[in-house]
Amino acid sequence: MDRGKYRSDFDNDIYENIHCTEEPTEPARMMKIQQEPKEGNLSSKVLKLSETLRAQRRLLVVLVTLLVLVFMFLIILTCLMFIYYSTVSRKLDEEKVNLRGEITTINKTLDGENANLTTQITAIKHTVDEQKANLLTQITSIKQTLDSRISAAMNSIKQDILLTMQKERPQCDSGWKAFDGSCYYIVTTQKNWVDAQAICKSKNSDLVIVNSDRKKNFIESITDNSYFWIGLKRDNKDKDEWRWVDGTYYNPPERFWMKGEPNNGGGKEDCVHMWKEKKWNDVYCTDQFKAICEKN
Repeated sequence: MDRGKYRSDFDNDIYENIHCTEEPTEPARMMKIQQEPKEGNLSSKVLKLSETLRAQRRLLVVLVTLLVLVFMFLIILTCLMFIYYSTVSRKLDEEKVNLRGEITTINKTLDGENANLTTQITAIKHTVDEQKANLLTQITSIKQTLDSRISAAMNSIKQDILLTMQKERPQCDSGWKAFDGSCYYIVTTQKNWVDAQAICKSKNSDLVIVNSDRKKNFIESITDNSYFWIGLKRDNKDKDEWRWVDGTYYNPPERFWMKGEPNNGGGKEDCVHMWKEKKWNDVYCTDQFKAICEKN
């Protein structure tokens, strides 16, 4: 396009420098007529190109302006953020310092309270220990006093019991043995059960009644290995029942009997005597044994 423009300008200069007194010939006129439209087309294109360049320049200026504005906005925003961050950081540091001061104050207060509580607890502990020692001393003193009083009371009771026993102790005749308020006599001659009971009756007594372990042990202690009648006999009506000489029914414990007894051998073993190992046995009432009498 520049080359065309250059040619147009050159041609114009050529035509301008040629001075003709004569009117141009027909071919020259035709050439001129043909060249004039060509120059108009070139001028319109140059104008359009120039306008396009101007529009591009304006657009470029606008874009550059926008970029500058955006850049400036970013710089301003960054500065504001930095200022805000600095302000917030400063306030946080101040709050941090204040909190540390408050925490330090609270720790000092708590340490003081702990020290006071420790002192109070120590004082209370000492007081409790002293009271405990006093209580133990008082309890020991009371215990000693009670022990002495109990001992004195026991001695007094023992003396009273001894005096009572001495007063109430039965006065047994010669040859009789005293136990639990009763007197006991050993008939050494061997008799049947009826005759043994008659001898006891003659001495104002009966054949012994053994209805407890305590009395059984006493009777065993005053007898030898001989066999002795006791005051137990079958009931006349019910042969499975046993009666003492005072008429009371009694069912002797199994441990009192000799093993396998009573067996009522022959159907007539109605009387009881102390047999081997001090155990009891039912035998004929006509058998001959020693006897034990008892009276109150």
